[in-house]
Amino acid sequence: MEIQTEALGLSAVEVEQLITSPMEADLLNGVAWLDEIRSKSVPGLSSIEMVFEPGTDILRARQLVAERLTQAFALPNVSSPPVLMQPLSSTSRVMMVQMTSQDVSPIDMSVLARWDVKPALMGVPGVANVSIYGQREQQLQVQVDPKQLRAKNVTLNQVVETAGNAVWVSPLSFLEASTPGTGGFLESANQRIGIQHVLPIRTPEDLGKVSVEGASDKTLTLSDVTTLSEDHQPLIGDAVTGKSPGLLLVIEKFPDTSVADVTKGVEAVLDGLRPGLSGITVDSTVFRPATFVESAVGSLGLALLVSLLVVTAAIGLAFRSWRYALLAFVAISVAATAAALVLQFQGAVLNIMAFSGLVLALVLVIGDVITDLHSFRRESADDRVSREALLAHGLQRSRVPVLFAGLTALLALAPALFVPGVEGAFLKPLVLSYLLATAVAMLVALTVTPALASLLLRGHRRARRSLSVIRKARLGYERSARAFTGTVAAVFALAAAAMAIAALAIVPGATKELPVVAAVPDRTLLVEWESAASTGTEVMNRVMTSASEELSAIRGVSSVGGHVGRAITSDTSSDVNAGELWVTMEDGANISRVRSDVREIVEGYPGLTAKVTTYPEQQVAAASAIDNRQFRVRVYGVDLDILRQKADEIRGILSRTDGVVEPQVDVTVDQPVAEIEVDLAKAQKQGIKPGDVRRAAATVLQGIEVGYLFEQQKVFQVIVKGTESTRNSLTSVTEMMVDKPEGGQVRLGDVATVTLRPNQTVIHHDDTSRRIDVVANIQGRNLGDVTRDVQAAIKGMQFPVEYHAEIPPQYAEKEAAGAFIWWLALAAAAGILVLLLTVLGNWRLAGLVFVLLPVALSGGILAADLAGGFGSVYVLVALAAVLALAVRDVIMLMGTYQSLQSRAPSESPAHLMRQAAGERLMPTVLTTVITGLALVPLVLLGGPVGGGMLLPLALVVWGGLITSALLTLFILPILFLRIGPRTNTDWGSSLVNNNGPVLAERSELS
Repeated sequence: MEIQTEALGLSAVEVEQLITSPMEADLLNGVAWLDEIRSKSVPGLSSIEMVFEPGTDILRARQLVAERLTQAFALPNVSSPPVLMQPLSSTSRVMMVQMTSQDVSPIDMSVLARWDVKPALMGVPGVANVSIYGQREQQLQVQVDPKQLRAKNVTLNQVVETAGNAVWVSPLSFLEASTPGTGGFLESANQRIGIQHVLPIRTPEDLGKVSVEGASDKTLTLSDVTTLSEDHQPLIGDAVTGKSPGLLLVIEKFPDTSVADVTKGVEAVLDGLRPGLSGITVDSTVFRPATFVESAVGSLGLALLVSLLVVTAAIGLAFRSWRYALLAFVAISVAATAAALVLQFQGAVLNIMAFSGLVLALVLVIGDVITDLHSFRRESADDRVSREALLAHGLQRSRVPVLFAGLTALLALAPALFVPGVEGAFLKPLVLSYLLATAVAMLVALTVTPALASLLLRGHRRARRSLSVIRKARLGYERSARAFTGTVAAVFALAAAAMAIAALAIVPGATKELPVVAAVPDRTLLVEWESAASTGTEVMNRVMTSASEELSAIRGVSSVGGHVGRAITSDTSSDVNAGELWVTMEDGANISRVRSDVREIVEGYPGLTAKVTTYPEQQVAAASAIDNRQFRVRVYGVDLDILRQKADEIRGILSRTDGVVEPQVDVTVDQPVAEIEVDLAKAQKQGIKPGDVRRAAATVLQGIEVGYLFEQQKVFQVIVKGTESTRNSLTSVTEMMVDKPEGGQVRLGDVATVTLRPNQTVIHHDDTSRRIDVVANIQGRNLGDVTRDVQAAIKGMQFPVEYHAEIPPQYAEKEAAGAFIWWLALAAAAGILVLLLTVLGNWRLAGLVFVLLPVALSGGILAADLAGGFGSVYVLVALAAVLALAVRDVIMLMGTYQSLQSRAPSESPAHLMRQAAGERLMPTVLTTVITGLALVPLVLLGGPVGGGMLLPLALVVWGGLITSALLTLFILPILFLRIGPRTNTDWGSSLVNNNGPVLAERSELS
């Protein structure tokens, strides 16, 4: 929860002293369920973030905070009232609308945007906030020149009183206009007539006709002693709109709302407003994420359809039957649809992470359908088996392997549900959607496939014999399997061990410092600019306008827009020395090439720090920064000089600590500020107080709000401030005149000194206390050991009163969470071993399979490593799908072995295993080939999402399919014969008949 308080004209130190600290200490600290409070004070803005305990009802928390904010009237009257920001989506910007015109002035355009466009947009369902960059609030300004006032013998206070009392309403309590009074009524015997006063002041000229209060010359008017005009407030930001002046409206949305729906609503409102915006060009394409979403949905929808058709055609060709193809088409379609519907009904947002989980679930479903079809086809060759028995046989034959495969995936992914921080926030939706989609899809597949087979195969003659190529492949495989002993077995065992060890060795290095998610292939690039502190608005506007013209000339770029600084209630707290440019590409543009061209142009601007990224990448990076990946020691205190001194001491301690590299003090850059300090002795001689000097300077330099004009359902401010010449240099401040209480004026430079000094640009608070961080990286040593050494060194330091240093608790929590996850991983591994023991019924066989499972994963790991690494953390979830595939195939192999053993108890185990592996040859190869083919359209036709987000997943699955097939057809049979039973009684008696009737003899089914 964020509270923003605008205080235009205050330095960062004054914002901290007058706004942030009182709000933190007196209003917000101690709210129920509050876990952490942190703040940032920058020139003109206080931003306080409140983090609540997990599980807190956000609406109740907001109610409690809103109740506290009702006491904000106790704050000094130097700012706007605090604003409790609306909850926003993680990528909240849903559209940026550019308004430009050569005919309508920026002030008039701002009036339309503020009073007509923004209220209409705020009424769109799902819109949480609309901030207007470049907004110029229309003000009726009374500009004073102290020299002119002195020449007319008029004081500044007289001008303030005259301007304020001339209008109906004033916020200044010492003016009579603060209590405007009502009109009242005219009462008669038959009628009551209300009285309404009509203000004759509508323009600067009208206000200029008002007589100056208390002037010795009764004929003096405001126009005689001041300059009256319509102008606007000092800008805290501006819009970058090219050669035409304009505004930029940034529209943000609530969490869990549809980008497409909100965009459609916003565009409908803009279309309705266009007739009333004559002379203004409205461009809603500067940033429109819905375009990417629509393109991605269209591409992925087509890719899914093509993938389904490819799978259907491949199955039809493999089984030489349109009935089998139709059965597979319907079964997979129903499974996918059911999984998607369940995800939707349980409240999941079908984003890229959830879609990836659904794709991985369908990988298992396709394999299950192929296995079921093969079972039906093989069993249907026996005419003695009835159709009912055949279907029951097929269903039961698949139930146990599918069930245990799903349980294996659940155990493998369970630790990911407890990952803390940003990684956990991204992984949980993917894991939950994968597990839920897998459960639903498999439930549908296990029930729908046999039912469809009953319908589609009714009256269908028995399946034809296998294709000659398949028969030859099986015979060739069984002949070659006779060599699965001796040297061949040893070679295969060593190869399997090497593959497993290589895969396990690659994982730690390949997954170290992985980003949370892969780079999102967005069509809009974000260029973040920052110049030296205190750089003016005009300079930044000029630089960014020039850069936008260059970027617009890049081939493939459709539009460029941006903004400088910040806006009221915006999602950024930047000063005017920072800005952003948003570069939108055309459809079909080469994203990599355009990004490279943009980076080349940006690097051509010396003196500015620029970063080319995308909006999703920026938001993920901001969330990761909160997670504090760097090791840091936090120094708390009051005085900045003492804080920096103690931070330097801690930096020295870190530099001498083993395992700590590159320690540095994280201090913000200073900016120059003109300080006005009153000399009390000189001020006493003149009869004025320090407060008189501050109020006079604030009125001339910043302006004071003396009243309001109410016009056509709009409200405009009446401001008294100095002319431009009185606020453009230190000399003008020194020459300013200050009113004496008993009359007359004194030069400000005669009672105060004006000097230019460095001042902080950002002041951070944690738990209501000012802090400075000392950051460093950890290499070659355990985080816990480093933490203990640093804590011991800190205890030996001497700190003044109100100062202390500590290591943030998240490192201990992170270490504890890491240890807990390791224990969970060990428990999950033990659980998988127990599952294998349960289904296989023998410790020796379960142990063999458990040890060989890394071989199945090695193909996915090696494929990802050869392709440049995993790319992101979420790709690791694909390994769970590969693991489930391997467990299912192994159980099917051993089930086939036991079925053959029950039918031919006199045969040797070697012969039975070769025969079982031969029977599993066709379904294993078909599953590997068809499942791999199913992912190809998603990668090739899935657009940027397919090539950027799904390709890493597909690489892991493709590699895992190959090694899983090798494990099932070669490695496991070889090692089974190498270290397995010599007679059927060795393991046969201990193997649990886990498939029940599935493994019964065909005579029993007959």
